[in-house]
Amino acid sequence: MKTRLFSLSLIMLAAVQVFAGRIYLIGDATSSGWSLDAAPLMEQIGDNVYQWVGNLNDGTLKFLTHKDWVPSYGPTTNNTALTVGTFDLQLRSSYADPDNAFAVTAGRYALTIDLSGDTPQLTVANGAELPDKGLSSYYPVAIYAIGSATTAGWTASNAVEMHESACNSGIYNGTLTLSSGELKFLNQKDLGAGYGASVSNDPINGAGVYTLKALDEADLKFAVTLDEATEFDVTANIVAGSLSLTATGVEPEVVYPAKLYIIGPAVGGWSWDDNGLEMTTLEEGVYTWTGKLLAGEMKFFEQPDFGAVAYGATEAGKVMSADGEYDIVKLTDNDNKFIAPANNVTLTVNLKTMKLTSAKDVTSLSDIVLLDGMTDVYDITGSFVTRIENSYVGSCGLKAGIYIFKSAQIIQKVVIR
Repeated sequence: MKTRLFSLSLIMLAAVQVFAGRIYLIGDATSSGWSLDAAPLMEQIGDNVYQWVGNLNDGTLKFLTHKDWVPSYGPTTNNTALTVGTFDLQLRSSYADPDNAFAVTAGRYALTIDLSGDTPQLTVANGAELPDKGLSSYYPVAIYAIGSATTAGWTASNAVEMHESACNSGIYNGTLTLSSGELKFLNQKDLGAGYGASVSNDPINGAGVYTLKALDEADLKFAVTLDEATEFDVTANIVAGSLSLTATGVEPEVVYPAKLYIIGPAVGGWSWDDNGLEMTTLEEGVYTWTGKLLAGEMKFFEQPDFGAVAYGATEAGKVMSADGEYDIVKLTDNDNKFIAPANNVTLTVNLKTMKLTSAKDVTSLSDIVLLDGMTDVYDITGSFVTRIENSYVGSCGLKAGIYIFKSAQIIQKVVIR
């Protein structure tokens, strides 16, 4: 059989945003077939210009903008023969669009893509003498920051994306808000391969340059220690093995979770399906729950997921009373749980003040424990209402509602009907 040799020049307009301008070859005309993972990458040779040179087989060929089936580019008519000449290309932006591909005759091709034109085009020319060009192996298009030091916690789907600075550069830029905790980077939004520290718990105490290495069996993380949450411009260079942090000087925006969840033996166990309880959001950053606690451990999560950002006690096994106020902290490299008493209580978590309040349920003013001194009265959102002498608490003139009575000795929840 006679083998024909061609040069192929491809001029293409990116009708959709393509980060770092990556273009992949896909189809059974390529040596990797229909494998997304092994799809050859065209080499960037200029602004919006990419090139690939190599042998193609008999079969079909189209072009992807990233490692997914859409968006893709093909001819305006399916099975258009790949011959010398110029062809308009058609964008497939959804699975509902026609899935057109070129029909390729085995030979040697050179592909050059230019994304600056008004119409995506493919030009084919004879180029038998051209050397190979393109990339069969390459760096990921993005990496993802994850860990208790990030806003994502350990939930892979929430990992913070850092974009590649240029096609196949292996350099990734992003802005991260970091607080004390653990940090590493993923190749994809799953807890698989990625990049971390050169030694276990390599400390990050602020702006600077740190050693970054590919993770193997040892899951080495950075240990971030900061006085407060800080926003950094971050550059991860996986080629040079460096991680650079520069403080932006911008006060990080405080974003409180939409919901908060309780879990642990104090509410029945550690199964999210059977025991996880959603708290009621009173206002941004303030959450409450009323019910019967069992004697046992508990902590709080931003999502019903053990990888999510979690909150607990300042020390392991912090014993609570039915009435009391406690410091609550974001859990990083520890797993400090509260030990709750068996009682009917109202729990209020205030992430603005980082306080957990437990108030024993009281259903009438006559049930209030009266002590010497003064009692401060708050509504259920934590807003101050009034201050009264304990001896006159039964005639304080409060309207129907739910209140927190707080004295120097005790905190109580009171429902006035």
